[in-house]
Amino acid sequence: MLRDTAKRFLVRAGRTRPGQHVVHATLTGDGTPTRFHELDRWPTEVRGFEDLAFMFRSSQLDHGIASLRFDEAALLFGLVRSLGRATIAELGRYKGGSTVMIAAAMAEGAELWSYDLHLHGPDGPSGEELDAELTDALQRLGIAEGVRLLVADTRTAEQPPTPCDLVFLDGDHSYEGARADLDRWAPALRPGGHLLLHDAVDTGGWGTVHPGVVRLVAELDRDAGWVRGPGAGTIAQFVRQPTAA
Repeated sequence: MLRDTAKRFLVRAGRTRPGQHVVHATLTGDGTPTRFHELDRWPTEVRGFEDLAFMFRSSQLDHGIASLRFDEAALLFGLVRSLGRATIAELGRYKGGSTVMIAAAMAEGAELWSYDLHLHGPDGPSGEELDAELTDALQRLGIAEGVRLLVADTRTAEQPPTPCDLVFLDGDHSYEGARADLDRWAPALRPGGHLLLHDAVDTGGWGTVHPGVVRLVAELDRDAGWVRGPGAGTIAQFVRQPTAA
């Protein structure tokens, strides 16, 4: 109750002229280029709108149904679309924003195995309510084909029968939880497959970063079984090498 009251107060304050200036000042100077000559990294090609995410500022203020920054959503959508007929595992879905993003980008014949434990706290909607809304959304959008919504512990749950092309790790953000997920799912990821870890990179801007996941990313950086990819926002990206455990 106190948290909701504080949120309502901040929303009202943010809509005042002084509040708008505060929000703008918070985001200004976050390193986002505002002119083309300021870019230090260009996309290798433009395959679709998602490759133009560099033209927009991204922060946690982008969060809505999807708990993703704009650049994170663009990375996820573009990567899934590039994989073709893929097997994808999503570890943690909450409201299902990233689930819809993945499903919308999947090719015909692709599969998404989405896992969640429905541990969302007593003050918000239940996991059952959120999954019902998500199922309805997937059906309304015509992208439910190939999507499996599982309520299960990712450390013990049934895994896809074929090797995964992408594992999106966004469940337990403690070090122990994230490490357990990695240990369980790394063998299920094919060599050359992609591992994405959310809330794992401190960009210095407005956003949520979990120290336990940051620690795990540092360990992966030192592991010859993984090669670091470009990532986006707070998402760390790795490609599994044949020697990965």
